[in-house]
Amino acid sequence: MATTLFISDLHLSDETPEIEAGLYALLDREQGMERLFILGDFFEYWIGDDDDTPLHQRVIARLRAVSDSGSAVFVVRGNRDLALGNVFAEQIGGELLGDTTVIDVNGKPTLILHGDTLCTDDVEYQKMRTILHDPAWQAEMLQRPLAQRREFAQGLRAASKAKAENDPDNIIDANDHAIEAAFMEHDVELMIHGHTHRPKRHRTNAGDRLVLGDWSSSESWIIRADGNDCHLEHYSY
Repeated sequence: MATTLFISDLHLSDETPEIEAGLYALLDREQGMERLFILGDFFEYWIGDDDDTPLHQRVIARLRAVSDSGSAVFVVRGNRDLALGNVFAEQIGGELLGDTTVIDVNGKPTLILHGDTLCTDDVEYQKMRTILHDPAWQAEMLQRPLAQRREFAQGLRAASKAKAENDPDNIIDANDHAIEAAFMEHDVELMIHGHTHRPKRHRTNAGDRLVLGDWSSSESWIIRADGNDCHLEHYSY
């Protein structure tokens, strides 16, 4: 039976070898899957496709092995890895998707996205997101030396970490009106996203919304669609 998997919010970095190992264990376990969708924040940060650190090369090689085996790999950019580009997609033998994409899951039209655009109550973040997603700003940033880009990314990461330490619930949840509007705009029955780190299946009048959890050193979350159902799965290492 054809299987589609969804993952997000691994935040891969040199500081999280357990998560990297968990990813490889998943890819080994799920050999033969039809499709793999990575819904953003796959990396803790990504400063451009020219950043060929050992971690990035290892992950690219493993994803390339997945696509070479016949599984289709799709990637949605998150707020941490919004600089993922076409070179990365070519290297993994996959495809970069836009902020929102409608796909077929078990015969149902399904909206997939990272999820940050649904958190409209976080006004400060949405203002920053507008700046970071501006094509002119991105083009200028990518012209800077790697060292400068890395310093900028690490600064954003430190600020986010400080905010999290002061407020563990700092990621504001998806807004109900934004969720309903997304269901209506895209005319779908199912929505799948990450970002909020609050794994759950929400059943609403508009449709079902499945939210992925983030990965840690001891646990991971995936969503599996196997032709009959689409459901959350939790793994402890």
